[in-house]
Amino acid sequence: MQTKQKLLVFPTSRAVRSFISLQKDKNTLLPSILTIDEFLKKSISFDNKKYIDEEQRFLYLKESIKNTDIKKLGISDNFTKFLKQNDYIYRFFLELSSEKVEISKIRDADTYEYFNEHLSILEQIRKNYINILDENSCVDRVNMSMHYKINKNFLKRFDCIDFIFEGYFTNVEFDIIKDIASIVDLNISFYSNEYNQKSLEKFDFLEEKIELNKKYEISLSNKSLINKDEIENNLISLDIKGFNSRINQIAYIKSSITKAVSNGVNPSNIALVLPDESFASWLQLFDNEQYFNYAMGRNIKNYKLYQVAYAINSYLNEDEVKNLSNLEYLKIEKTFIDKEIKTIWNKICTKENFDFICAYIKSNEENIEIIEKYDEVIYKLNFLLFSNENSILVKDLYKIFLQKISKITLDDVNSGKVTVLGLLETRAVSFDTVIICDFNENFIPKRSIKDKFLSTKIKSIANLPTSQDRESLQKYYYKRLIDSSRNLYICYVNSDTNQISRFANELFPNKIDTNRSDNLYKHILYNNHNITHFEGDIIKNIDLTQFEWSATSFKNFLECKRKFYFQHILKIKEHTISLKPKGFELGSIVHSILEKYYINQSNDLSYKIIEDLFYEYRTSNPFLALDLEIWKKKLYDFYLYDKQRLENRKIIALEKNFNIIFDDIKIKGVIDRVDIFEDTYEVIDYKTSSSLKIDSLKNYEKSKDFQLEFYYLAMSEIYKTDKVNAFYYDLNNTKLEEEIALDKKLELLTQKFSEIKELSKKEISFQKCEEKVVCTYCPYSTICNR
Repeated sequence: MQTKQKLLVFPTSRAVRSFISLQKDKNTLLPSILTIDEFLKKSISFDNKKYIDEEQRFLYLKESIKNTDIKKLGISDNFTKFLKQNDYIYRFFLELSSEKVEISKIRDADTYEYFNEHLSILEQIRKNYINILDENSCVDRVNMSMHYKINKNFLKRFDCIDFIFEGYFTNVEFDIIKDIASIVDLNISFYSNEYNQKSLEKFDFLEEKIELNKKYEISLSNKSLINKDEIENNLISLDIKGFNSRINQIAYIKSSITKAVSNGVNPSNIALVLPDESFASWLQLFDNEQYFNYAMGRNIKNYKLYQVAYAINSYLNEDEVKNLSNLEYLKIEKTFIDKEIKTIWNKICTKENFDFICAYIKSNEENIEIIEKYDEVIYKLNFLLFSNENSILVKDLYKIFLQKISKITLDDVNSGKVTVLGLLETRAVSFDTVIICDFNENFIPKRSIKDKFLSTKIKSIANLPTSQDRESLQKYYYKRLIDSSRNLYICYVNSDTNQISRFANELFPNKIDTNRSDNLYKHILYNNHNITHFEGDIIKNIDLTQFEWSATSFKNFLECKRKFYFQHILKIKEHTISLKPKGFELGSIVHSILEKYYINQSNDLSYKIIEDLFYEYRTSNPFLALDLEIWKKKLYDFYLYDKQRLENRKIIALEKNFNIIFDDIKIKGVIDRVDIFEDTYEVIDYKTSSSLKIDSLKNYEKSKDFQLEFYYLAMSEIYKTDKVNAFYYDLNNTKLEEEIALDKKLELLTQKFSEIKELSKKEISFQKCEEKVVCTYCPYSTICNR
């Protein structure tokens, strides 16, 4: 005869492992141990019915929506879209079944019949779905309560079951537990705090009212209290820091681990809790020291198979420079993609096409575990997509494929000692030191997506769990985790768009540091490169009279001699990695467009020509593309204004180069345009700047811009005339601005050239400018420490 024994039931596998590790030093036989999922599966059985998997469930749901107006629910009946959206329906059905609530009860709660139409559609779909399950002798969690039987043969192996309860029992689960308790002695241990009172309503049969901050052990079989203890708060140290970016939290996390270990904490007794588990992929990138082991597994997104699959999708959807560069970086042959995949991208996908694409992506991976899990996903996708006739485009099927493989995770074995885990994995386990990152309003507590079809008020009346109930349960888990730890480190993003969770104020009133701590920890992630600035004098013997001056170089010299030296003597080129276009880039394109526009001397100078010219300059740079679109609109006003102006004028030159000598100094330049009006020449310089300023007779003496004066002198030399007017064409505001101080500035220019001649007779000091406003947009400001 088999000897009966005790069975322990824990919420998670981690809780089971944690319990076993604590028994290593004890010379005793371990009881049988199961997780709650394993326990419930073994405790019930189904006669002549099979449990369906996720892929089969989708196909049955797809069949269930036929002849229903599913679009009124905001859900598409398109195969591809429904594959993404069907979970909303299933979760709703699952919630109703789990809580044993009929749709008729929801109708009673919906006094104003606001959801009546939606409920009628959902009721029909649910009925269809359950009929399909029954017809195929299948069960899943939606119809499980209609068919399960208690597995007495399994339960009779035990004389006692101790159930460690952390969370929430659905009504169906609690019915099963009560049925089990009628067969074998079943005791439940649980904690009570202000956040889990809704969950504990299941134990209202106790004569004594459940108190806050107590640990209870009760007998469900006898419906009696066995034991009650105070919950001890073990927390002795707390540190909270805010950061400007999520990634900078990683530096704080590493610092906290180092600090804890130096204080004698075993690294295996440190936990890093991620409210958003996707943050693990960032953590992996910076885990050079291999501190961490990941309870959720390693994300496939940092491995080549996924990167290749994602890069192909990005390139075929957006033929941009960055996506082409990514193909080159991953050594993917663009010609192969163009020939073999791009040609079928917008065609109906066949099984042969799908297998070909899957095989190509698989060929880029060498990791055996990834390949095995990838093959499993592809097998299920083949069953899902090709068991029925579906007319799906290759590009749409590829989205499904990418979505499915993105969920592949790798078992994290032989990694670091610090455990990285999500919130649910912390149930019924405790750590000496706990680090929680992302303690922000948008992550803690995490918002539920289960309330798509009903309002919170209706769910409350119908006795369905509300979003507030779920958030309270999350708060319970955090409270339990924090109370059981000794050292707690919390970090959060503190920026204009992110703030610490309000829950933090409930847990730690008056203990929150609202400062940003990025600078205190950034050295941990980033190597600091100290820049040595040159502060000495630059004195050179240079004959500036031999220099060929443009208006720009002359302006640079007058504004800042140091800038002139760097740019025009040393010829240090400006360097930038920013995508944002420089002013000269945009101005140069607009100038080129206007030059090409007026080269056409026919009378048909339509605005469409300008539009076509802008199309020639289309760019993959999103910032420049936006600016060009804006300027295309602006030049419509210019087109109308200039068309009228040219009725009594004629353009005689475009982009006219000149090299002349004035007062023994060489000057050069390119005149944008020359018009002739009667016997007067009009020299025009296009300006795209939004901050164009014209010198007046009151302020011309301070001027450093002599561009129109250079142009005037060139016109006088070339056309042998003094009948020249100089204008800036303000394209921003569509008007001509005349250089009214021309004569005075020509006198000033002569004076400036005389000064250059005097300077050239001795050593010249190329000192920094005194007006630091000039340094604001100077490319050499870093060198000068300005």
